[in-house]
Amino acid sequence: MFCMTHPDDEISICAFIRRLVLNGNEVFISWTHSKPVREKEGRKVATLLGVPQEHLRFFNATDGKVCDEIPDLLPRFKAWMDEVKPDRVCCGAFEQGHIDHDSTNFLVSESFKGPMFEIPFYHTYLTRLQTLNRFSDPRGEEILELNEEEQDFKRTIAKCYPSQNIWSVLLWYEISQNVRGRRMQLAKTERMRQQVHFNFRRPNHPPKLARRVKQSKTWKRWKSAIRAAYRELENRQID
Repeated sequence: MFCMTHPDDEISICAFIRRLVLNGNEVFISWTHSKPVREKEGRKVATLLGVPQEHLRFFNATDGKVCDEIPDLLPRFKAWMDEVKPDRVCCGAFEQGHIDHDSTNFLVSESFKGPMFEIPFYHTYLTRLQTLNRFSDPRGEEILELNEEEQDFKRTIAKCYPSQNIWSVLLWYEISQNVRGRRMQLAKTERMRQQVHFNFRRPNHPPKLARRVKQSKTWKRWKSAIRAAYRELENRQID
């Protein structure tokens, strides 16, 4: 199962999903946030990936406010896990790039107790130009090298979200990296690692970067939302 947050997050791991499908694996995808236009785009991409429509789930959480909706979303995530019974679940890394991504990671952690794998989308929300497709600490990561056909497929998928500006963002990111002398070439690799960090009150970064994240307004908002979510979940269990 791949638990994405927004339709277009699957760009980061679409070649691997396609490999699984072509290998005969049963694949499921969910999106925490969606609107009708984005759901339509996600369903189209799922068809290109070879994932059946009945293997898709849209939770319709509010963009930018998923952390505030965790108590209501968690029972639905648990029901989704109970229905599918996946042997492993992949989602965006808890890497302080987008508060909604971190929320989905938390929801997966709380609803699934099997092997959990994380994908680097981007980090961190401290800077306007974030780092894409790389972990801040690469230890434990596995790198999937994509062949030319898979690279072309990945570019095709990246153009399948006309309601968003994701294609132009990716293109200009590549240009900016080349200007700085760094050849990122986002279409050439996909990355993943087994998640071992489950302390959602601590940033998942090397110490220097973690200290900077802790000083940000977004991190303070995250901690406040997580405290409220834990309290609400505990109260519901008591009731």
